[in-house]
Amino acid sequence: MKTLAQLREEINKCVKCGTCRSICPTFRVIGRESASARGKLALIQSYAAGELPMSETYVRHIKECTLCGACMDNCPNGVDTIGIITAARADAVERQGMPYAASFIMKTLLDPGRLMPMALKFASRIQGLLLKDSSVENGLLSRFSLPVIGGGRLLPPLARQFFLDTPEAKALFEDAEKRPGPQGGAKTVRVAFYAGCGVNYLMPEVGAKSLDVLRRAGVELVVPSAQTCCGMPAFSMGDVPTARAMALKNLEAFEAAGFDYITTSCATCGHALKHLFRGLLGDDPELRPRVEAFSAKVRDITELLVNALGFVGKGKETDISGKTVTYHDPCHLNRAQGIRREPRELISNAKGVAFKEMRFPCGCCGLGGGLSTTNYELSMEITRRKAEGVRDAGADVVVTACPGCIVQLRDGLHRYGVDAKVAHVVDLL
Repeated sequence: MKTLAQLREEINKCVKCGTCRSICPTFRVIGRESASARGKLALIQSYAAGELPMSETYVRHIKECTLCGACMDNCPNGVDTIGIITAARADAVERQGMPYAASFIMKTLLDPGRLMPMALKFASRIQGLLLKDSSVENGLLSRFSLPVIGGGRLLPPLARQFFLDTPEAKALFEDAEKRPGPQGGAKTVRVAFYAGCGVNYLMPEVGAKSLDVLRRAGVELVVPSAQTCCGMPAFSMGDVPTARAMALKNLEAFEAAGFDYITTSCATCGHALKHLFRGLLGDDPELRPRVEAFSAKVRDITELLVNALGFVGKGKETDISGKTVTYHDPCHLNRAQGIRREPRELISNAKGVAFKEMRFPCGCCGLGGGLSTTNYELSMEITRRKAEGVRDAGADVVVTACPGCIVQLRDGLHRYGVDAKVAHVVDLL
């Protein structure tokens, strides 16, 4: 991964044309130059040249970003704005350190080999003391005025049983390696499933449905038990060493399982496994060929089902059948991986579903880059346009392909009074 010093030429490629201002979700809400990519790059350039000190204001500005990639996608000069902003965040963390609470979560709770299972299982048992059921499906509201979880924020309930603890997942742990392959027939495609934190801790039903769909598509499934967080939350906050450690642990876990493909039902995790791992581990000559072989096999579940397994139109009736459905493009699927057609093919061919595009389907939902935790009100203002798009489309259900987006959309629809459910693509299959 490149440092700010190594990115000086990249920073200088910005000609200050302002194209990024027209498509930046934070600039659209704030209207301040520093909220745009151009403004951030100017600040970072001044800081790198020693003209601007490391200050609370500087750090706040570089954190006002969802890392959605719209600026990079539309930049006439192809400036790696995301690489520059994340390098600036990493530089700030290296010089100032992480806030204690964030550091504790990233280094301890996000490592399942330490406190994560115990801490979150305990939290799932006591969440009813702090949170109460809302009128919204799959959402909880704080009973008290508390930081982070208060202010009318709709929170996802922690699962009573995490995905990797379910019988469905455990049945596909390492013993899957010892199963004999099919005799005398064509080789069965072997797929390793990566759950990610959202599926594992919040939405195990999405994991179970993913396994069911993949099984019906005829693959042999493996669920490596040693998998951990993909590292994207730590990376987005600037904690590169923790993200690198997580990447290495996942690489080793999946290499041990062996697979033709690795798939995930989380757009953010897919982006991390495909691209972030290369940046975090690719500088090591010994690791480079391993991570390249690993990342080359990663497929989003919609990508795998449509392009490799030909599963379009083979879904079954669901409780979404008969509904009008619209689709939200996760930034980490649409821009980061270039996957737009595949989820739409699955939705359009789902049984009994009327598909209708919303306005600005590829607009960021406001979750990314850690913004929903560092600046919740700003993230919700970004979500407002998405909620209005769902309402104006007359959709009963908004479907997406990222658990993080599901959490943000449910909160946003609740906040802005839009009567629509939020589901994952696999819920239609």
